[in-house]
Amino acid sequence: MNLCKQRQSKNSVLILTSLAVLASPLVLPLPQASAQTLTTVVNFNGTNGAAPRAGVLAGKDGNLYGTTSAGGSQNQGTAFKLTGSNFSTLTTLVNFTGTNGTNPVARLFQASDDNLYGATFTGGTNNLGTLFKLEKTTFTNLTTLLNFNGTNGANPAGRLISGSDGNLWGITSAGGVNSRGTVFKIPLTGGVPTILVNFNGTNGATPLARLQLGSDGNYYGSASAGGATNDGVVYKLTPAGAITSYNFSGANGRNPRSALIESDKFLYGTSFLGGASNRGAIFRFPLGGGTPVIVASFNGSNGANPTAALTKGSDGNFYGTTSTGGANNKGGIYRLTPGGTLTLLFSFNGTNGATPESTLIQLANGEFYGTTSAEGASGGGTVFKFTP
Repeated sequence: MNLCKQRQSKNSVLILTSLAVLASPLVLPLPQASAQTLTTVVNFNGTNGAAPRAGVLAGKDGNLYGTTSAGGSQNQGTAFKLTGSNFSTLTTLVNFTGTNGTNPVARLFQASDDNLYGATFTGGTNNLGTLFKLEKTTFTNLTTLLNFNGTNGANPAGRLISGSDGNLWGITSAGGVNSRGTVFKIPLTGGVPTILVNFNGTNGATPLARLQLGSDGNYYGSASAGGATNDGVVYKLTPAGAITSYNFSGANGRNPRSALIESDKFLYGTSFLGGASNRGAIFRFPLGGGTPVIVASFNGSNGANPTAALTKGSDGNFYGTTSTGGANNKGGIYRLTPGGTLTLLFSFNGTNGATPESTLIQLANGEFYGTTSAEGASGGGTVFKFTP
C-alpha cells in the first residue's frame, strides 16, 4: 500500500470515528413539551438493513427512498424503498457489496432525469468511496459513476445536489491535494470530476454535509474542522470555484456537520459542539457571507450534538433532530421559532429508536419523516413519522 492510500485509510478511520455520535452524560430528564405523536414506520433488523445514517427522500412517484450504512445481504449497507399508505412496506433495492460501494451515509438525490444518485463512504475500486446511479423506474440497477482514488477525493459523506450548470455537485470529507477534502462537480453520466476546491485547513477541512445553492447563485457549505482555531468554518463558493471561509470559535458554534438552508436572506445551520453549553448550537449568517452568529444553544435537556440540517416547516417554524440529549440522552426532535425560541418536542427512548443523525423531511400532509441510526425494536435503527 502506498503512502497516499495509507494516509487516506487513516483519514477514513478518523472521519468514521468523528461521525460516530459521542455519548453525553449528565442530561436532566425533561417532560415532553406537548402531545406530539411519533410512529415507528420501519424497524431495521440487519437483514433489511441497519444503521440508517441518512434521512429518507420523497420520490417523484410518491414513495420514500433511503439508504442504510450497514446490514443487508453483505452487511455493507442497502438502498431501500418504502411504499404503502403508511410507508411501512420496505423493499430492498440494492445490497452494497464492497465492489459497488460500502457504507452509504449520504441521503439519496433525485435529479431532473428522474434517476436516483448517491454516494458510498467507502468501498469501490480503492475502498475510498463511490458515486452511483440507481436507474429509473425500478431503481434496482446500480451504475457506478466514479470510484474515488484519493487524488480526486475520498469518503463522500454529503448528499449530491444539482448545480446551476446541470452537473452534480458534491463534497468529499477526505482526499484531494491536501487530504482534507474537496468540492467537486461531475456530469450526470459520470466521468472525470472537476475539483473546484481542495480544502487546506485554513479554508476548512473535513466537510461532512451537502452544498446549498443560494438564491444569489453562489454555493454555501460547512466544514467540520479547519479555520483559524480548527473549530470549523462555513464558506461561500462561487460557480467558478472561488471560496471564502468564515470561522467558528466555539462561542458561535464548533464542528458543524450539517448542511445549510436558506431562509429570508440568511443561511441557517447547526454545529455539533460549541454554543453556551458546548453541546451544540443553531447559527445563521447572511446570504453573501459573514461570520456565523448564534441563534440558540443546546444544553442537553433541550437536546445535544445535532448532526442534521434544519427543515423549514409549513407553519414557518424550523424543525430538527439532535443525536443525543433529551429526557433519555438518546436524542430528540426540536422546534425553533423565527424569533429564536428553541423547544424540545420529543425525546427518543431506545424502544422507538435512538441517535437520529438525519435531516427531517415534511410531506404535504404536514407529517415529518426521519431515521434513527440505532436501537428500535430490532436494534438496527428505525424510520419514523412525527406529527407535531
